[in-house]
Amino acid sequence: MDIEIRPYRDEDHDEWMNVHARIMTISHSWNYCIQERPAYEGHESTRLVACSNGAIIGLTDTIYDKTPGEVCFKKETCGGYVTEFGRLPEFTGGGLGKRLIEATIADARIKGVSRLEYWSQDRGAQQYYMKIGLPEIARHYRFRMEPPQEVIDYMLQDGIGIEYIYGVCQPEDWTHVQKQHKLKSDHPLEPHLCVGYAIDDFDHPYGA
Repeated sequence: MDIEIRPYRDEDHDEWMNVHARIMTISHSWNYCIQERPAYEGHESTRLVACSNGAIIGLTDTIYDKTPGEVCFKKETCGGYVTEFGRLPEFTGGGLGKRLIEATIADARIKGVSRLEYWSQDRGAQQYYMKIGLPEIARHYRFRMEPPQEVIDYMLQDGIGIEYIYGVCQPEDWTHVQKQHKLKSDHPLEPHLCVGYAIDDFDHPYGA
């Protein structure tokens, strides 16, 4: 199968959105559904698509720090935060992830960036990153919870109702959070562990 990795073009918009939507249905990587393609205005970015027979089958986007730590977790130097990374399920196991990573590294080099961060709350994606040898840099829990009554009462003074609170916490605080607060547990609002991985050595053969 011939697969081409190329830059995203404006005329790809509708097809890109359709592919992105399909990937979202099989992944927990995203917190919300989008109706517009991210433009990353004000930032340098890498926007790539993988194509087979002219059709988009995979995609990846990266947005770059303007100052260290602006969008990335690590703050030592400017890096690239990978906001999109996925492929259609029928193209599993063909090395597409490796090629998308390599293409992103190549473009990051051109932009003078030497580090990428991949974050995901999807267990399958986390297993993939571990499989290809990406070192973990941090983790945290993401969750929705019922607001305390005092918060509800306070916001109602301004005519604002609260359906739920979206929160994050460190792993060491997770047990306490679960005990002290009423968390949403039904899909699609269930809690997730989000884990970050980094590529700090562009010469290392990451990818599988």
